[in-house]
Amino acid sequence: MIQIERKTNESALDYHKRLVYGKLVDKTLADIDYTELAELVYGQPYSSDVARRMLYGSRRTLELMDSERANNIESMDMLTELDEKMIELRKERQKFYDQRNAFNKIVRERSRQEELNEILVNAIKEGNLPKLHYEEKNAELLNPTKTDMLISLNDIHYGASHTNYWDCYNSDVCKHMIENYLAKIIDIQKIHHCENCIVWANGDMISGSIHRSIQVTNKENVIRQVMGVSELIAGFLAKLSECFKFVHFVSVAGNHSRLDPNKEESLIDERLDDLVEWYVSARLQHFKNVIIGSGAKIDSTMYVINIRGLNYCGVHGDYDASPSKIQALQTMAGVPLYAILSGHLHHNKVDTVQGIKTVMAGSFLGMDDFCIQKRIYGIPEQMVCICDEGGIMCHYDIPLK
Repeated sequence: MIQIERKTNESALDYHKRLVYGKLVDKTLADIDYTELAELVYGQPYSSDVARRMLYGSRRTLELMDSERANNIESMDMLTELDEKMIELRKERQKFYDQRNAFNKIVRERSRQEELNEILVNAIKEGNLPKLHYEEKNAELLNPTKTDMLISLNDIHYGASHTNYWDCYNSDVCKHMIENYLAKIIDIQKIHHCENCIVWANGDMISGSIHRSIQVTNKENVIRQVMGVSELIAGFLAKLSECFKFVHFVSVAGNHSRLDPNKEESLIDERLDDLVEWYVSARLQHFKNVIIGSGAKIDSTMYVINIRGLNYCGVHGDYDASPSKIQALQTMAGVPLYAILSGHLHHNKVDTVQGIKTVMAGSFLGMDDFCIQKRIYGIPEQMVCICDEGGIMCHYDIPLK
């Protein structure tokens, strides 16, 4: 039996359509009188002739609605297909942009490095560099003990210049500090008679001056800084070579020599401090007892050097400010660490954190404008440690003025 009452959950429009189409289209309600059907469709009875005309009018309206709905569905299908094609096009375009950016990055990095190398080579050719004389010593005459000397050369900030109530610093002052520091190291050597020395320069060897621009003129200025500090370090190591059986030099770059002013966007491998090690190696290539780049360079931010059987890890400190980073460095080093050598915070400090010795050396810079603004008081200082097979026997805080 055909149901002519409204079904559960059937909308009023669907009910209206079922009755009209049942009478006039699919004939499922052909036996129902127009008058009877009109009361269900329109809510009140009409004569058979009037009801018939009204139902045909409703049928036409419903067919137009169905046709419009079909057109809309077809249009939506077309839009969906277009959207999918547009998404694919945008994906391919983004891939192209990414590939182009990656390519431009490689070109930019290589051209930048080549430009720096050209400027540095030209500056060396034009410069009048002093000769560094090497004289081979008889190691037996040094009368060494079973100790080595660990010498910091941190945060030189060569090229910086300031004068205030508390401090005065410039390139000439830096040279005098290096001379005074060397004299004190020689005095310490006369006491301990260490066999070898390890000089660690963990970053910020130059002040940097291209933080807001990467113009060629600024690069040349920084190259002069690189040459100046490299000459100081080369002379420093040459003098030490007269007092020790072997002189080892290790270094990592600091944050002041980065090429990009934005710390988050700066590449860790684009630090001008890295040029210092290359320069010093070239200057001291004839010194048989000076070894540049000793130890294992894990990457441009850290190294591990073995001293009397114990591993010392070197970092600048800008990535390793919190004690929680000690365990991270231990894991990244891949070998058991005895000590971590760092700088960055411009003051001497020796501590033990999570069972690992931490040695932080000061700076040559002293009280600059930043320290005054932040109300941070400090003095130019470095650190010398005496090491044996058990680790650091003692350390000396060396004021540079």
